[in-house]
Amino acid sequence: MRWADPDRLQLLWLVPLLLVAWGWALRSRRRTEAVLGDRDALRKLTGDPGRGLRVLRGTLIIAAAALAAVGIARPQSGYRLVTTTSTGADVVIALDLSRSMMARDAHPDRLGAAVREIHTILQSLDGSSIGLIGFAGTGRLLSPLSTDYDGLATIVETLGPDDIDLPGSDIGAGLALAARYLRRPSERPRAVILISDGENLSGDPRAGASAVRQAGARLFTIGIGGAVGAAIPVVDSTGTVVGQRRGLDGAPVRTKLDEGLLRDLARRGGGRYEHGDGSGQAAVRAADGVRSGGSQEVRGQTIRAYDDRFPWIAALAGTLLLVERAIPRRRRA
Repeated sequence: MRWADPDRLQLLWLVPLLLVAWGWALRSRRRTEAVLGDRDALRKLTGDPGRGLRVLRGTLIIAAAALAAVGIARPQSGYRLVTTTSTGADVVIALDLSRSMMARDAHPDRLGAAVREIHTILQSLDGSSIGLIGFAGTGRLLSPLSTDYDGLATIVETLGPDDIDLPGSDIGAGLALAARYLRRPSERPRAVILISDGENLSGDPRAGASAVRQAGARLFTIGIGGAVGAAIPVVDSTGTVVGQRRGLDGAPVRTKLDEGLLRDLARRGGGRYEHGDGSGQAAVRAADGVRSGGSQEVRGQTIRAYDDRFPWIAALAGTLLLVERAIPRRRRA
């Protein structure tokens, strides 16, 4: 016997609390009966079936609650050896780390929303080799193609604009670097997923899209931010906003999502554009598009598939509750 969710066994602590509450209720009832008069006469008048049946009903309810707590922890016993398979691909995520990604027209900001989309991509592309590129004024390899999704998730959680030495925004450089790491012999589908607000200050993004196609990959784009525009905050080491970025004329710098550019890049790259808000829906749709690019099955690990015993415990708990409902509440005349 093993438990799929052993932490949920802590719910069993509720059983002693139910016992205490039940004991208190029985004691309060006895006191009320003593105050009102003769107990036997009261029970005849009210049709009370007796203390024994009340105790039986309470015992059945508490036993059902205990079984429910055990069932929620998903007890398992017995297993089968299963070899996992999944549709795999070679995917490089190109993440925009320019200062404009700190704008707060997405929650908690554009970069934070992008990170949540990446977490969903990692979950949705099981069996794929995934790499990570960060770019601002230039591109930087943050992780080569890998199946270490936990390691990738840890990396993206710590990223910020300071991780790229050259400020600015050169989408083409990021795409060209991503394409470079996909130029290797492979029969699996290949894709680049660009996550950006589409703001480009230097370089040629369309040349980057061409480089992706020349590498035999498709380009999917996820746009983060709003079309209305937002200021770029200046934050201190604690994350507190202490001002706004300003241009040479002293006016606050505003940035907005360029969906037109991102749509055009996706079209040129043979993929599609999605608008992301951090919910993961855009990432799921992009991952579906990546998987549809091929049907290469990746043989996974041979794992033990344990058999859940929860249905039996749930059935037993339900039976106890049905029996409790069947016990009469009133003595038949």
